[in-house]
Amino acid sequence: MSVTNTGIHPVTGSESPPPSASATTWADPLSPWYAEHGRHTLPWRHTRDPWGVLVSEVMLQQTAVARVLPRWHPFLERWPDPAACAAAPLEEILRFWAGLGYPRRARGLLETARRGAERGWPVDEAGLRRLPGVGAYTARALLVLAFDADGPPPRDVNVGRLAARAGLGVELHQTPARRLEAVLSSSRPADRSARDHTLALFDLGATVCTAAAPGCPRCPLRSGCASAARLWAAPPPRPPRRQAAYAGSQRQLRGAVLSALLDPAPPQTRAELHRRVANAPAARRPGAVEAALLGLRKDALVPPAPAEGPDLLLAT
Repeated sequence: MSVTNTGIHPVTGSESPPPSASATTWADPLSPWYAEHGRHTLPWRHTRDPWGVLVSEVMLQQTAVARVLPRWHPFLERWPDPAACAAAPLEEILRFWAGLGYPRRARGLLETARRGAERGWPVDEAGLRRLPGVGAYTARALLVLAFDADGPPPRDVNVGRLAARAGLGVELHQTPARRLEAVLSSSRPADRSARDHTLALFDLGATVCTAAAPGCPRCPLRSGCASAARLWAAPPPRPPRRQAAYAGSQRQLRGAVLSALLDPAPPQTRAELHRRVANAPAARRPGAVEAALLGLRKDALVPPAPAEGPDLLLAT
């Protein structure tokens, strides 16, 4: 599937022209580095199928590449297209998803599969963002990586950090999103496709321009990087912590509750659920197990409370 040339910008949906490639940018030295050091063996780099690209991008959200590598092919072997996934029950998708974290992503992927199986793929950002669980980043990733659209790079945390440092001379948390969008939109050299430019940014941000220990001596952008002198002189400031550690957290308990309820022999009562998740440190907090269960029900990841009685977890 390709993007039809309608005169409408495939990313913004407006009639203005797309961001143009630039003659000279801070990202000019990326091409030879990417050719030699890019992560070309990542399996999802070798497809332009929108479903395969979407599955990889959803799995990779806030999840390390090493954890996704053994899961992407098996998922696509089991559900090779949206229609196959759309026919699967949510419980089956969630059981497969165990260990990848953030199970709402799996539910969103299933809902998107059902929408795609019925209506096909939207081909602009506005349409893609109406799909369940698809935001600006995933929509742009689909446009650039699957549909070969000529738009700005999708901005994940690695790309944002790279653009903030190399293009603006600051850390990611020190600049507003609109400035990052501007510096990224003008970063692509004229001789590079939007897809290759995006992949090169992904790889440099993930492997060299890392958050705590940027590898400035081996960075191809060091001669023109706006943060080079600063980062050579001192390590980058630590960004504000956005989320508590996973160990001992309510998120860990929520995962334990979901795992128990997805078991082939799930707990039938609240007391039994408490026993199943007792090893999770957060379960010791009063009301924590009930809060985790309530959150899972609110997110439609487990069935609603049965009408038979307050102590029952599942309808009989």
